Amino acid sequence: MSEYFYFDVELKFARDPDQLLPIYVKASVEQSLQKVFGEIGGQTVVDLLKFDALRRRIILRVPKNFYVKLRAALTLIGEFQGVPCHFLVRKATPLLLTLVETHLQF
Repeated sequence: MSEYFYFDVELKFARDPDQLLPIYVKASVEQSLQKVFGEIGGQTVVDLLKFDALRRRIILRVPKNFYVKLRAALTLIGEFQGVPCHFLVRKATPLLLTLVETHLQF
């Protein structure tokens, strides 16, 4: 079994943010982890594997023992660059291959 957990996340905004860049999205996730879980949450290693600005989707990887923490932190993000938003977890899985989309999902 994998030692990581993978998240397919869709970013939903009330209006377009100023700059939707991968570094800002990852920083927002890490800031939420630190805000919710303090120093331990701030030390969580989160990898941004894929960023699709047009569809506003990201794929994140986290060690499996931090699955619950990341899921909670994503749920509690309510603002990105001053724009109201929420991060919708579309799928979470221990196998990266299960995040592959078919033509039926478009």
